[in-house]
Amino acid sequence: MDQLYMLRAFVAAARYQSFSKAAESLNVTTGSVSKAIARLEECVQTRVLLRTTRSVSLTDAAQSYYLICCRLLEELDEANRRIAMEHEVNGGKLRLVVHPMLVSGTFSRLIRSFRANAPHVSLVVCVQDHATNLFDGRFDIAMLPPELVEQSTVIRRTLLRSPRILVASPAYLQQYGAPDSAAMLASHFLLIDPETRKKSAGSIDLHEGGRKVSIAPMSLMEGNEALLRAAALDGTGIAALPETMVRDGIDMGDLVHVLPECTVSDGSVELCLFYAHRELIPARLRMFVDFCIEFYRAPAKAGAGAGDVIRIPRPINRSKALAVM
Repeated sequence: MDQLYMLRAFVAAARYQSFSKAAESLNVTTGSVSKAIARLEECVQTRVLLRTTRSVSLTDAAQSYYLICCRLLEELDEANRRIAMEHEVNGGKLRLVVHPMLVSGTFSRLIRSFRANAPHVSLVVCVQDHATNLFDGRFDIAMLPPELVEQSTVIRRTLLRSPRILVASPAYLQQYGAPDSAAMLASHFLLIDPETRKKSAGSIDLHEGGRKVSIAPMSLMEGNEALLRAAALDGTGIAALPETMVRDGIDMGDLVHVLPECTVSDGSVELCLFYAHRELIPARLRMFVDFCIEFYRAPAKAGAGAGDVIRIPRPINRSKALAVM
């Protein structure tokens, strides 16, 4: 028999001085309360209650024991209340890991807008491009490509799919000229992800106007997306990057979309939202998931001005604690 239940039965019987009233308060049978107290007395090798046909009372030996049990149960109940409130209240810490390709003006708008909606959530963001395990306690939620999440039992929500396009800075194109075809890329300095070249054994496969073109660049630099984007902005070369990562730069004129009819073969990137559990997740995490889905499904809103605040509708059939603050 569960020791916690035995203690609750004992405290209730002593408080109400009645087995039947104790049973009623615990929503169990009188026999269950009687058995629990008998088992408790057996465990502590001491009689804790005096029973008569009319009343139940504490023994002298159990007076201090009763007070200790009351305090323990009160502290446990308070801890339960606190964790339940933490589960529902729009507050607390939310630890997020994101891929470098997400770090852009769009992502900044997402973070600013979420913080405006949930000012009491402490958001901790870590940017990394290696495999993540959501069960090791470091992160609550991940925004990563599927291949970088180690376990298959997590919840997965696709945020976006983005092709890899070719971009360069105006300064680079002014100095070296803009290529007119995919074949001309071979004479340019290319900035590419390592996987792009591995798949083609030294060459890079592109799709140009519906046909496949393979090129072998004379000069190139390999690295992760964040490094390649920085190099492209600095005028180093022509980079093959996910469109979602460079769209802000193109719109602002810092980057130019080179050969719009060309994309990297098999270069489409999928970014997903991952979290460990579907049920019993804190309100702050549930709210962030809903917010992200709404944000990336509404490109018009996602492209709002830097000062705009994006509001997410209140979820249906959820606690008032989820109301946007």
